[in-house]
Amino acid sequence: MSSTKALITRAGRGKTAPVTITPSGLAVIEDLAAQGQDQRSIAKRLGINHQTFNNLRKTRPEVELALERGHAALGDELTHHLLTAARGGNIVAMIYLTKARLGWREGDAPEAKPNITINLPDSQTPEAYLRAIRVVQEPASLPAPENANG
Repeated sequence: MSSTKALITRAGRGKTAPVTITPSGLAVIEDLAAQGQDQRSIAKRLGINHQTFNNLRKTRPEVELALERGHAALGDELTHHLLTAARGGNIVAMIYLTKARLGWREGDAPEAKPNITINLPDSQTPEAYLRAIRVVQEPASLPAPENANG
């Protein structure tokens, strides 16, 4: 990137003036993110505070998009390196790629759901139901105790 191109502009004087990232600045964000640079390092390269950079990410979609494109490029590059290693026989790279890119997991038991069947009796008339409840609720009559004097 040419150092003569402005990466940011300020609407006013001083470090507290509102900041706008220029197209050159957006290109720098994408490039540095693709190189794996931390967001604090990116902010420093732009000449702004990291908190200002975070605020710009939240309020300016083009800033967040540039950062995402850079991270995607970095992810693609690392995936290609891992894939090359895996194709060369590196078992660890193979395992990592299957987990990270394909969602494979180890140690998962197959999902077992119990099969529960409930058999209900045929429906009854209200009168029959009330008779059944009454029989359950009323205690059975017990025989009278025998007289001990008898």
